[in-house]
Amino acid sequence: MIGNKKTPMGMDAPSTDAVNRIVEGTTFEGNIRSLSNMRIDGTFDGDISTKGRLVVGPKGIIKGNVSCAHCEVEGVMEGQIEVTELMALKSSAKVSGTIYYGQLSVEAGAQPVGTFHMGREDRKEEPLMGKPGAVNTLKGAEVETGRLKTTKPEVAKAPLVQNKL
Repeated sequence: MIGNKKTPMGMDAPSTDAVNRIVEGTTFEGNIRSLSNMRIDGTFDGDISTKGRLVVGPKGIIKGNVSCAHCEVEGVMEGQIEVTELMALKSSAKVSGTIYYGQLSVEAGAQPVGTFHMGREDRKEEPLMGKPGAVNTLKGAEVETGRLKTTKPEVAKAPLVQNKL
């Protein structure tokens, strides 16, 4: 129909109330990208990226990289975690790895281990040769090292040593 603004069948816009669930007793290996909320009560091994909220239930386990807007943890999380807004660690939470967050709430009893950074992960470009802070690697280059200072004549006459990197 001309002028009909309805989306085609099966192409509904994601609901902000929709929740993807991995229930207790389920093990999932792989990667998930989602626009809606997620709840993990089983075991998840892989990467999760969601624009919504991620809840890790008391028996939930996540091992991998996570990126989400909000995160509430009661179970176990291991890996690199990036939460753009609030990360809430409940008293039963066990979180380890490198964590980036907008705001952090930690209840007494939670076990956070690792490196916590307020704000987004800095994605730095590799420094260019000769710039301050640059680490220059010369593969295949030959480096000439100086002679040893010694009183022994046979060592002093030795040729210069050339090392290949």
